[in-house]
Amino acid sequence: MVRIKVLPLGKTLEGESGENLFLLFQRKNIPLESYCGGVGSCGKCVVRIVQGEVSPPTPQEVRHLRERIGEGFRLACQVVPLGDVVCDVSASFEDTKPLVLGSPEEGDETFFVDDVPVRRRILRLRKPPLHSPTSLKEEFERIASLPSIERMALSGLSLLGEKDEETFEVLWDERAVFAVRTPPRETVLGLAFDLGTTTVACELLDLSSGRVLAWDGALNRQARFGADVISRLRAVQERFENLEALQRDVVETMNALAGAVCQQAHSDPQEVVAVTVCGNTIMEHLFLGLSPLSIGVVPFVPVLREGYVLRAGELALSVHPGAQVYVFPAVAGYVGGDVLAGLGAFRVHEAKRTTLYIDIGTNGEMVLVHRGEVFACGTAAGPAFEGVGVRFGMRASLGAIHAFRFEQGRLSFSTIGGVPPRGICGTGLLDLMAGLLAFGLLSSTGRFRKQAEWASFFEEERGERRFIVSRDPLIFITEKDIENLQLALGAMKAGRDILLKEARLKKEDIEEVILAGAFGSFIKPESARVLGLIPQKALARSVGNAALLGARKALVSLRFRDEVERLARRVHYIELSARRDFEDAFCDALLFES
Repeated sequence: MVRIKVLPLGKTLEGESGENLFLLFQRKNIPLESYCGGVGSCGKCVVRIVQGEVSPPTPQEVRHLRERIGEGFRLACQVVPLGDVVCDVSASFEDTKPLVLGSPEEGDETFFVDDVPVRRRILRLRKPPLHSPTSLKEEFERIASLPSIERMALSGLSLLGEKDEETFEVLWDERAVFAVRTPPRETVLGLAFDLGTTTVACELLDLSSGRVLAWDGALNRQARFGADVISRLRAVQERFENLEALQRDVVETMNALAGAVCQQAHSDPQEVVAVTVCGNTIMEHLFLGLSPLSIGVVPFVPVLREGYVLRAGELALSVHPGAQVYVFPAVAGYVGGDVLAGLGAFRVHEAKRTTLYIDIGTNGEMVLVHRGEVFACGTAAGPAFEGVGVRFGMRASLGAIHAFRFEQGRLSFSTIGGVPPRGICGTGLLDLMAGLLAFGLLSSTGRFRKQAEWASFFEEERGERRFIVSRDPLIFITEKDIENLQLALGAMKAGRDILLKEARLKKEDIEEVILAGAFGSFIKPESARVLGLIPQKALARSVGNAALLGARKALVSLRFRDEVERLARRVHYIELSARRDFEDAFCDALLFES
């Protein structure tokens, strides 16, 4: 047994002999930034050993930390305490409040009318005469003329027999009456969730009006298993018991958010009677406790594609146990319900223009709409846009550089929260690369080009060429960083080009590009054009968290749900790994456009 004092948290932990710091912190719920699930490949779980003896540096640490090892910096997933240790986690302590968008206010609001999936009715029940053999259930059925009543609602009904007359509230959906409550509530509440691989967003709605009462977001607690869905798949492959842990992590994330938004609205989570959930196909499977392993092997088949309805009590969601939970349908293993929710919310599938819908996040999904046909693919962009594989890359949280401004020989930047920089998030990385290209400081192959007026920004250390962004603190980007970002961009551009080929179109035929998701909402269209992601002449607009807007609409509209279900069957899904021409398209897309 060893004792670990954790700075600046002021906590002292007891760890097992031979246990690395990452596993210890994971057990003790101290979140460290990590994208690889603790295998040493991302280099993000940096801690500083202040005092005590630890294991010697591993090859992974030497590769990621280099000269910083001499200053006491180590990777938590690699370093093993050999005795009592004092360590500082400031460099990688995870900010649990990421930048998360609520749903946009745009879209067709005509769904908020009269086809709410969960309905309410106020009734009055009188005690039956003494000489009339009957039951409360029979009396209820006599006055209500509603669907069958579930056992949970019978429990509520049993509380009504004490008075001669009682006014109460009945809640039901297409399946059954699931709640009987007295006294009737002023509002009927619902929760909409967008289950992102990295972040989870949530909105609390008044179901009678469709009005958003509160919203919030948080990091997905599953991130301890890795940054992308492939790492979550790998976790289940390696140890099937991890499926239960992954489900528990996401449900706990959702429960915490449910509590937070209800607190904002001065409501009780137990008053929530409807929940909608959208996410990529693997995230939806993990939420339902379904193994996603079949999605990870050819032919990448999910357990289910259609929308699914169940009760909250089946999943340990901290809302009314009878609350209806609707999980969005999916197109395929790698185009999920979040994409369908976004498409439906903005009726992209009905676009008159040739439109490219891009959901840029930890996974990159693309949809092309042309003359009523809808083509879609999922691209293996990986988590590079979250900062993986980039020395100073990070998620979009406090202190992340999110935008750059290039002038002749001068560089300025903006950080989230206006605080000193900690690193560069995805939008900042794209902005930085676009600026380097626009000023001729980067070649089409991703190599630096020195120019006299920018000479002070370039350095070389042990054969590694760097472009210095900040000197205090030191932040830079390397050619290797740019190469990893080129791979992610190349995957998305190649996916777009395959969709165009399938529709017999050229890039110039794209008339409009819609950027969705929290990440896409902050990309500067001009930077995306320089990088070749958006055609030069196409209109471009950001729509924010379109998936969350779709989840909100599904809370209050059966008609919207039906439309999304039909859309899921209309989409022509293109499996890129099965295309012989994808490799050529990918190689072509790796080059920056000159």
